[in-house]
Amino acid sequence: MIGHLTRGGLVLAMLGLFMVLPTAMPTARANPIVADLSKDHISIRSNFVGEQLLLFGALAETPDGPIDDIIVVMRGPDETFTVRKKSKKAGIWVNDAAYAIGPVPGFYALASTGPLADIAPDRALRENGIGEQSLAMEFGRADIPAAERQQAIEGFIRLKQNSALYREQVGAVKIIGERLFRVEINLPSGMPVGDYITEFFAFQKGRLVGYQTGLLPVDIVGTGHVLHKAAYEMPLVYGTSGVIMAVIMGWGVAVLFRRR
Repeated sequence: MIGHLTRGGLVLAMLGLFMVLPTAMPTARANPIVADLSKDHISIRSNFVGEQLLLFGALAETPDGPIDDIIVVMRGPDETFTVRKKSKKAGIWVNDAAYAIGPVPGFYALASTGPLADIAPDRALRENGIGEQSLAMEFGRADIPAAERQQAIEGFIRLKQNSALYREQVGAVKIIGERLFRVEINLPSGMPVGDYITEFFAFQKGRLVGYQTGLLPVDIVGTGHVLHKAAYEMPLVYGTSGVIMAVIMGWGVAVLFRRR
């Protein structure tokens, strides 16, 4: 609660600054949006079950009037994924074709004041990477037919949505008094580790008139950090240690039951 009050005071200071700027700097090129996050770092511990992040900011009126719409995008570190197509053979579902897609964001959250189609034309959305369908999906092979590519992309997005790692919240951004805005984004327990990029887009009558971006580090702390680092940086040692521990535990259980 104290952190939120502090952030709220910061927004009021931003608002007061904006009330002065139009007089001191009467230019249409001034960025009309200033935004911030309720946290500047996310630490994942062994008991991490997800978190709710508050994103907020202040808006300045432009020469053409107040800002109409806000779109907030938060994307996680890029990764390469393999999507497998299942086929039914001899009455059994088995893995068939495999499609390597990437690099693409491991996490992607979008929140807006309204439907994207009502905020800006498709071209503007694609150019700014706004929306799941606007993400650049690169394939490891160039000989994949367009129809199969589309199926793989749809399957990939569906899997991400089912894991709560991809989400679009239409109408979640609230503009207050034409001067302030806020939105809450849920961070799931399975979110990938790395640097997250936050983007704030201000639109007026379908035109992009303001933009701000920032960075949100997400990392693992405690024992989980050691295990995560070993698994990714020393996979041979990590795997060998796991096998040795399994053998020791199995031997211990066998001895215990033999004594009984």
